[in-house]
Amino acid sequence: MYVHTIPISGDTAALGLRLEPIFPTAPAALNDVSIEMGGAYMNDLYKGGLLSFSRSSVILALGLFFLIVGIFGKVIMNTAGLDFISFGILCALVGFTGYNDTLLLQALTGHPALIRVITYVCLIFIPYPAISFFASAAGSSRSKLVPASLVLCLANFAAQVFLTHRGVSDYYYLVNISHALVLLPLAVIVFLLVRAIRRHTIQKELLRSLTIGLAALVAGVVVDIVRYYILQSYGSSSYTRIGVLVFTLMIGVYLFREQTRALKLKQQENAQFISEITTAFAKVIDMKDSYTNGHSSRVAKYTAMLSRELGYDEETVEKYYRIALLHDVGKIGIPKAVLNKPGKLTDEEFDIIKSHTVKGYDVLKDISIMPELAVGAQSHHERPDGKGYPNRLNAGEIPRVAQIIAVADCFDAMYSNRPYRKRMNFDKAVSIIREVSGTQLTGDVVDAFLRPVEKGEFRDPNDQGGGSTENIENIRK
Repeated sequence: MYVHTIPISGDTAALGLRLEPIFPTAPAALNDVSIEMGGAYMNDLYKGGLLSFSRSSVILALGLFFLIVGIFGKVIMNTAGLDFISFGILCALVGFTGYNDTLLLQALTGHPALIRVITYVCLIFIPYPAISFFASAAGSSRSKLVPASLVLCLANFAAQVFLTHRGVSDYYYLVNISHALVLLPLAVIVFLLVRAIRRHTIQKELLRSLTIGLAALVAGVVVDIVRYYILQSYGSSSYTRIGVLVFTLMIGVYLFREQTRALKLKQQENAQFISEITTAFAKVIDMKDSYTNGHSSRVAKYTAMLSRELGYDEETVEKYYRIALLHDVGKIGIPKAVLNKPGKLTDEEFDIIKSHTVKGYDVLKDISIMPELAVGAQSHHERPDGKGYPNRLNAGEIPRVAQIIAVADCFDAMYSNRPYRKRMNFDKAVSIIREVSGTQLTGDVVDAFLRPVEKGEFRDPNDQGGGSTENIENIRK
């Protein structure tokens, strides 16, 4: 059966129609001729076929999108474990096949026979990308079934071209062969998925998405084929295209979840790396400075306690803990004779000690996965009154993590034993921190420190109330 739509200009005075037989054994026949108003006819044509045309165009666009992703997004394709090139080709073939449901493309191009032949050819080659895609999803990209499906498609194409060229038959009358070859891959796909399940070569999330999408696709294909043979829908593939859209949606859901999972995994790996590197650096720092052995770990612990008290979430608390572990990393670059000098430091020596903030920033500034590491090392000796170092920042300019580390650092500097002096009395250390609130230390962080202090926290369990009550000049931090 052939349907031709021929636009006729308004000034046409006469029409002539010549019929030639397509096959030598069958005479040419004309069943219906309808001549209507051109504008009204085209308007009805567009209204009747616009939905089908739009669905086909969307699927074709999706196919081109996945082709681009497959060609230029190798990393995404490898991460997802899917052959986007095959999937893109599959969508493009199904999309273009759908144009046979409407006369819009035929009318727009003026070549209805060509469009019809192209859609039949697209139908012929659908099995190959379908099997290739599912083989990649099932971890069987090298399966011999993939090239075998291509050979089968090429054989079907060659046979149909030969029969049509010799006048024995036509693509339209041979479409049942293409339908059979479209249904055949379904059995192959089920086989590939079942084998993948047994071999554990497919993720559960991917299997779930593929199963739901495949069920929708199979339902659409079966409905269209039944409509073709029973209801004589003449090749309409609207339900197949709906199935393809559902299938694509499920693939999209899987890709979104997979990328989310990969991102979380990457974050976990980064967090693990940061945890290991900061812990290692903290040990190196404490090994270098024998007078403050364990200082970095204690300051980090106090920083975490203060961060929780200030209402930060656990992710931020963990981040601040890691930053605090490396707040003194710059001391690695301080001469050991100065760093480990017993007793009071000279002004020159104290200036050398103070340079550890800049040195620490230089060491950590290029760690891109946590740039705040450098901020904590650089600014934990800044003061709200602008008298801190190295940059004399004012209260509003000091990074929040540095404000918290400053309180934890100051407390541990006083409330810890050193070879050249005993630790300060707990109540004395707390009173000093209270006195310097708003000048040396940030007020709300000090308040956050005092609240758990009143609950008995921060005090060493072995503290029996002793310790020095004298003021300490030039506290080594």
